[in-house]
Amino acid sequence: MARTTATRAPGASAEREEPPLSELRRPRTGLTRRTFLKGSIAAGAAVAGGGLWTTAIQPRRARAAETPIEHVVIAMQENRSFDHYFGYAPQVQAANLGPPAGFSQPNPNPQPGETNPQPPYRFFDLQTPDIPHDWDSVHGQRDGGAMDGFMTHSGIWAMGYYTAAELPFYYSLFDNSTLCANFFCALLGPTWPNRFYLMAGTSGGITTNGLWGYGIFDYPMILDLLDAAGVTWKIYNLGMDSVPYGNTDNVAVFWKNFAKDQRTNGSKGGYLNDCRKGRLPQVSFMIPSYARGWDEHPPADVSIGMNIQAECVNALRESPIWNSSAYIITYDEHGGYFDHVPPPQLDAFGLGIRIPTWVISPWATGNLEPTLYEFASILKFLERNFGLPTLASVNHQFDDGTPVGGNYQAAGPGASVGPPAPPRDGRPEIGDLMECFTFP
Repeated sequence: MARTTATRAPGASAEREEPPLSELRRPRTGLTRRTFLKGSIAAGAAVAGGGLWTTAIQPRRARAAETPIEHVVIAMQENRSFDHYFGYAPQVQAANLGPPAGFSQPNPNPQPGETNPQPPYRFFDLQTPDIPHDWDSVHGQRDGGAMDGFMTHSGIWAMGYYTAAELPFYYSLFDNSTLCANFFCALLGPTWPNRFYLMAGTSGGITTNGLWGYGIFDYPMILDLLDAAGVTWKIYNLGMDSVPYGNTDNVAVFWKNFAKDQRTNGSKGGYLNDCRKGRLPQVSFMIPSYARGWDEHPPADVSIGMNIQAECVNALRESPIWNSSAYIITYDEHGGYFDHVPPPQLDAFGLGIRIPTWVISPWATGNLEPTLYEFASILKFLERNFGLPTLASVNHQFDDGTPVGGNYQAAGPGASVGPPAPPRDGRPEIGDLMECFTFP
């Protein structure tokens, strides 16, 4: 994601203690028939969207989890592909889930020190440049499924990979956690549209980072379902407690219902304190600071974000609620780095490139899980575990009948505008993460 950066500081600032969930403001839980607004921060413009969703989400009493998992923590880091992080791990190579022998990429214009074709090479530097990963570049990298455009569209930096020496905490998870070996980001494009998929199962047809802002989206997302079911939640903004509501990767505040909801403004210190006291909500989202380099987004030192995640995972492991918890670490998109597995084409928008995703829990032990996953899988897990309806069943704004001319962008370079895809949590071919666990 191309953004202006503030100076990164590896040290954490003083963290405030979070108030109990009972003291935080809760918005209304019943949802009405509303229109989707597309906004511009700069212009403050909004236009009415096409289509209305016709199924109200009815509030109901919270129910017990279907599994022993009563607390789910979802951490979204940034811009790393599966092969770039784990493709050459011995466990992945032994399972034939990493790049095959002889894997390389065409290099039409080799520079000094490069070859044609260009094989992957090991990164020893923990800081590397940000490389192209916009909608057009990613489609060029995928090249219709040939997966041979990484050098052409992102250059030599796209071919680097890390090992256990550079990523010790993440590689330690092979012993006691589940690595999803076929988890793809949702969209062949950049940060914000993919983060919209995590929250709503769709980007509403948006394919670029654009100029989206507070309180402009008005279609149902996962926090609406959680509120309607009485399932507690909080969003912890790691490293952003000095700037209330200032984490640009916390896209929940782009939705009108949650633009100033205090539950979207938790901090790292609040999370650690909630772990110590055993009072985490049922669902937590962890959104690290891009400005401080805590999210692993290039050119950040990857060890900083990894060590923040290690601290947060270990805090949960030492918490009195660990035996009823699951911690998921995923990445919003691949950042331009190579991967050899062609993403399945589910609709005009994706799937995107394969990304690393760990499921960490006492109920998820050392395993490589080959089931097809994307961000809707996390939604499906929450929906199944807590007895929620699917977003696909309540969001009728974005479906195959959405009229041409609505508030969405074309699905590809030169393509005609078509309807945005409905939420993917209704797609049966996508797993729900239950395969990652072994329950009694």
